[in-house]
Amino acid sequence: MPESGIADMNMIQTGRQEQIRDLDTLPRWDRSLVDYRKYHQFVGQSGIRYEMTMQATRGCPYRCFYCDVQHLTPMHRRRSVESVFDEVKYLHDIGVRKSEFIDDAFNVNINEFKAFFRKVIDAKMDMSFYFQSGLRGDLLDKEAIDLMVEGGTKSMNLSLESASPRLQKLMGKYLQIDRLRDNLDYIVRNYPQIIIGLNAMHGFPTETEEEAQATVDFIMQIKWLHFAQLHNVRIFPNSRLEQVALDNGVTKQEIEESLTLPYHIIPPTIKLNHDFSRRLRLTFVHKYILNPERLRYVLQQQLAVMNEEELIYKYRTIFPTHIDTLDDILRLARLKREAIDISKMPKAEIPQIDYPRRTEIPAQDACRILFVDASYFFSADRESEIQAVEPPLGCMAILSYLNERYGARIYGEIIKTGVDVDTMEELRAYATAFKPDLLMLRTLTYYKDFFVDVIAELKKIFPDVPIVAGGPHPTIDPEDCLYRGGVNVCVIGEGELVCGELVGSMLRDGRFPDTEELQQVKGIVFFAQKQEKDAPEMRSGQYSRYPLWTSSDFDEEKGKLSE
Repeated sequence: MPESGIADMNMIQTGRQEQIRDLDTLPRWDRSLVDYRKYHQFVGQSGIRYEMTMQATRGCPYRCFYCDVQHLTPMHRRRSVESVFDEVKYLHDIGVRKSEFIDDAFNVNINEFKAFFRKVIDAKMDMSFYFQSGLRGDLLDKEAIDLMVEGGTKSMNLSLESASPRLQKLMGKYLQIDRLRDNLDYIVRNYPQIIIGLNAMHGFPTETEEEAQATVDFIMQIKWLHFAQLHNVRIFPNSRLEQVALDNGVTKQEIEESLTLPYHIIPPTIKLNHDFSRRLRLTFVHKYILNPERLRYVLQQQLAVMNEEELIYKYRTIFPTHIDTLDDILRLARLKREAIDISKMPKAEIPQIDYPRRTEIPAQDACRILFVDASYFFSADRESEIQAVEPPLGCMAILSYLNERYGARIYGEIIKTGVDVDTMEELRAYATAFKPDLLMLRTLTYYKDFFVDVIAELKKIFPDVPIVAGGPHPTIDPEDCLYRGGVNVCVIGEGELVCGELVGSMLRDGRFPDTEELQQVKGIVFFAQKQEKDAPEMRSGQYSRYPLWTSSDFDEEKGKLSE
């Protein structure tokens, strides 16, 4: 990224927008802005349906060199315990019984973390909580774990990344490895019913085979983990990891090629011997994931707390091409149905949720804003994808803010590809009927090629409608979105204040800000002058789809991976 205010190849960054320090001043997400009934046809990232997601904090105080969060929200801030509890109570009152927290580091302030769960316990609230990410494992203690479980926590994922102290220092995570091990031991020993997962990474620049092996050995010492993942390192543009990688023989081209690969495919950026990497992974799966004793034990615990759909989803994250039924899971464990007690398996129940409904009618002269979350493929392009969908929460947060600030002067709607529209034709029809004055798009790096195609389709219909892009990918690689995607402006990091300024300018002047005016808006990247260029060419519509294990790796008769 160029320095603040400096043009680079006609690209200008205006400097960082000051972050919102008091999150309690922001409006609560207006959940009527999306049709949750559509999203509840899918499981969320935690593998559950009928949940509504919560966010108690923004940002992370740590500076792990592989992470893009520090670009989005470099300063860690948190809502008050009362604010978080009040929103959970609201969800409970409308019939929601499951909530997933998506924070990057919810438990950094361990005292407020404990205070939240004490309030839930005191209220005798019947809520289940899920932490797919967002907990720092070495900051927990026994009291915090006890409160989490008593307060309704059903699952949590913790992250090791590497068991090497040298790599912990290099990556800037500084995890207290022994403390994490103690907490994991405490959870699996005292709360076997809690679905506990552990994430690790493989292939850091300069990582040795001995260090990679030490990470796998650490996991294998925690015998009763329910799920463990060994992801290949992904290098994001403009991250500190990118510079470390470039300094150690990785090329820009290799980084670009790896961005849309699933985490389990060995990318060209990993310089460890690929035969070693493959053997390490297969040994890990054989000796840990498919260990009969471990699998029988955790499966019996899982059957008591997870319904069949949830269980299938969790195992499909490891074996997506081989798990479709409970019997497929039992086959992995080399178990017959009669060998286990499935009588206690919860039934999949549909809760009676009083879904918030949108009632306002747009004013005739309102500025019309269409939000498009392009972070999920159309169904025709996701044959091997795990079918997990999150509502467009960032778009919801920004539109909630704009509605509070500008009221009836604006009217916005939010759609997500693959859910609200499932083909380019449906996208075209929806956008044409809506007639936007402004388009706001969001995406992730994994979907960046699909994002370009979505923009190309919208530009065919609305060549003169300005496009503002935000979210993780536009934040870490605005150049790609500006040059290849052809958007007008990229928002860097937090979006409420920036989008508020852009929309306010449109309401005041009746047009999108020009170059001189854009330079006064902090937190954006844009071209100094509008360049005449064709809309980006459409791709073939085929995106990265990889099975986790190839058919040659998997012995169908024996139900295990081939050596």
